[in-house]
Amino acid sequence: MARLRGFHPVGISNDREKPWRLIDNVCFSKPAKIAWRIFCAAMDLSRFYFINNSIGELLSGDDIDFLKQSIVQKHYSKGDNIYSEGVYPKGVFILDKGKIKIYQETFEGTQQIMNIHVQGEIIGYRPLLCGDRYPVTATAMEECRISFIPKKQFLLALDKSSRLSNMLLKFLSNEFTVWVNTISNLKHRTVKERLFLNLLILTEKYRAKKKWPVEITLSRADLAALIGTSNETLARLLKILRDEKYISVRGRTIIIQGPAQEERIQKSLNGLF
Repeated sequence: MARLRGFHPVGISNDREKPWRLIDNVCFSKPAKIAWRIFCAAMDLSRFYFINNSIGELLSGDDIDFLKQSIVQKHYSKGDNIYSEGVYPKGVFILDKGKIKIYQETFEGTQQIMNIHVQGEIIGYRPLLCGDRYPVTATAMEECRISFIPKKQFLLALDKSSRLSNMLLKFLSNEFTVWVNTISNLKHRTVKERLFLNLLILTEKYRAKKKWPVEITLSRADLAALIGTSNETLARLLKILRDEKYISVRGRTIIIQGPAQEERIQKSLNGLF
């Protein structure tokens, strides 16, 4: 993974970013509306987040049975580190419950969050497979329950199961794409664009069983670290979004009420994809 130490996203302009003109004020013709819906359907957000579906849904019964024999259940409180940057892996982690952020610390001591993992995702496997140290730190954002598979048993399962090997190859390919696009997004996009994009990604991650509304509970510090900006700039942009009815806000929870709000955010990203 490309290093971020000392990295300052050039897309971050000064903090006096003004409210932007709403695309909703434009009157679309019927053909334009049809073209817009085709564009939205083609948006490939998977380029920006890991698609690690539940490992239990992807493996056969024999593979699962072998792995279950090796699983150690672990519990982490909010703020606990699951693993730390610079340490060699001792196994892999499957997130059964909760949310985890992975991040690097800059030279200035601030966090740059690279991704947020949710229930069902497997994490920490790439450094183990490559014999590398962890390039990031993983920290529990809330109470987490994790299935830990020790390195030796995981590698044995990998040797036995072609399905597991193929699954991890797919995950690794996706992970590389995500890292490249994440770093490019931080470098070349404005704060506004990065916020809109991450709201769409978080909507997909936080939406339970495809239901509405979607409630994204995330500290302002973590959201600012995810999009690469200051807390002050984030607060100003969120106020604009709330005033313009893109989102609703309740405490530290951002609410996307339904498809109409999601589509408005997508419209504001026209040309990003």
